Amino acid sequence: MNAPPRPRPTPPTPEKPLLPPDELRRRAYLVALIGGLAVLIIVYAVGQLQGRGDLYTTVFVPALTVMVLFSTGWLLARRSVTFIERAVFLCMNAAHFAQLLEQSFGPDPNALARNDSPYWMLVTICMVAHLIYRTRLAGLYSVAAYLLSCALPLGGLLLTDQPVSADLVRVQLTAGITLVFVHALSWYRGQFEAQRTRLLLAQQLAYTDQLTGLPNRRGLYPAVEALLTPGAGGAVLLLDLDHFKRVNDQHGHQVGDQVLILAGRLMTDVLGPAGQVGRWGGEEFLAALPATGDTPAHEQADRLCRAFAAHDWPGVGHLTVSIGLTVTRPGDTLPALITRADHALYRAKAAGRNGWKADTDPHPPG
Repeated sequence: MNAPPRPRPTPPTPEKPLLPPDELRRRAYLVALIGGLAVLIIVYAVGQLQGRGDLYTTVFVPALTVMVLFSTGWLLARRSVTFIERAVFLCMNAAHFAQLLEQSFGPDPNALARNDSPYWMLVTICMVAHLIYRTRLAGLYSVAAYLLSCALPLGGLLLTDQPVSADLVRVQLTAGITLVFVHALSWYRGQFEAQRTRLLLAQQLAYTDQLTGLPNRRGLYPAVEALLTPGAGGAVLLLDLDHFKRVNDQHGHQVGDQVLILAGRLMTDVLGPAGQVGRWGGEEFLAALPATGDTPAHEQADRLCRAFAAHDWPGVGHLTVSIGLTVTRPGDTLPALITRADHALYRAKAAGRNGWKADTDPHPPG
C-alpha cells in the first residue's frame, strides 16, 4: 500500500482556452486588412484632391483596395489562411517595387526623401514576411529587399547624373534601422516561443502519466484537494487491478502496459464527467468524485467492479479489480482522506478481491 502523500503545488492551468494558430492568424489579418483598407481609401482620396496622376495612386491603390476586399471576404468565409497571406504578400511586393521603379527612374529620384511611402511599405512587407516565414528566411528576404530598394533610386541618380541628397540617405538608413529592430523582435519572439513550448512540455510531463495519458499522482492532487474545500465535499475511489503481477509474468510487460491503458479508458468511460480519473501509481488508479455522497459513491464503485469483470481484456481474458472508497468529512486533510481510501482498498483485497469496501464498513472479525 502507498504511504499518505503530502500536498503538492497545483499545476498551472490557462484561464481561457487557447485559440488554434490558424484562427489567431485569421483574426490578426482581418484587423490588419480593415486598417489597411482605411489607409488605402485615405491615400486615394488625398491623391484625388491633389490631382496626382502617378502610377501608384491611379493603378496600384485601386488594385490593392480590391485585393484587400477580396482577402477580407476570403478570411470571413474561413478559407485557407496560408493561401491568402501569400497572395497578399506578393501583391504588396508588386505594388512596392512598381512605385519604387516609377520614382527611381523619374525626373527626380531624390523625391523619395520627401515621399518616403515606398520605404514604409517596405517595412510593412518585411513585417509580414516575418509573420509568414521562419525568422532566418524572413531576414534574408528583408536584406535583399532593402538592398534592392536602396539600389534602385541610386541607379536612377547615376543615370541622370544627379547627386545623392542627404535626406534620401537619411530615409534609407531609417528604414534599414527599423528593419533591424523588426528582425531582432522576430528572433526574440521565436526564442520566447521555443522556451514557452519547452516549459509547457515540462509541465505536461510533470503532471501527466506518460503511459495512459491520464493525470499522474501530482496531477490528481488538485482534484482531490478540491473535494476538501469548505462546502464542496465528495468521494475518492482507489482502484487496484487484481493480480496484475501475474499479467506481467505470464503475458509480458507489453500486454501489461496495454491493460493499464485500457483500464484508464474504462474507468473514464464508466464514470464519465462525474469524476476525475488518474493513475495513482503502478496498477492503482484514483477517481475523485465531486459532490458525491455515500450512496452514489457505492453505486459508482459497484459499476466499476462489474464493468472490469465483464470486460474482455485482449491477451488476458478476465480481469477484476478491488476498490477502496471514502467520503470526505469535516476537517479532513488530503493525507487523512487518502489513508482511509488506502485502508479500505486493503480490506477489499483481504475480503477476496473483485469487490469494493468503504472505510465505514465494519472490519471483518479476527
